[in-house]
Amino acid sequence: MNLKEVNGIKIQAKHKASCHCGAVEMELSLPEGLVELRRCDCSLCKRRGAIAASVNLNGIKIIKGEDALTLYQFNTEGYSEQLR
Repeated sequence: MNLKEVNGIKIQAKHKASCHCGAVEMELSLPEGLVELRRCDCSLCKRRGAIAASVNLNGIKIIKGEDALTLYQFNTEGYSEQLR
């Protein structure tokens, strides 16, 4: 399933997005729209009913806040991933 629109927002081939706090802004290459959709099970996304999709690293361009990227450790810090 590929989504080309979410809640009235058209998914552009070059789509602008930001992190939750807004410190980082990026441009995502999404020529096929949102693909490989899944539900994020973190507490924030669960409350909002958010979906998640993957983008190849070469399809992400940081526009603002590259210096704000760091190691993200969720809740109890039992899960972490390098955000870069």
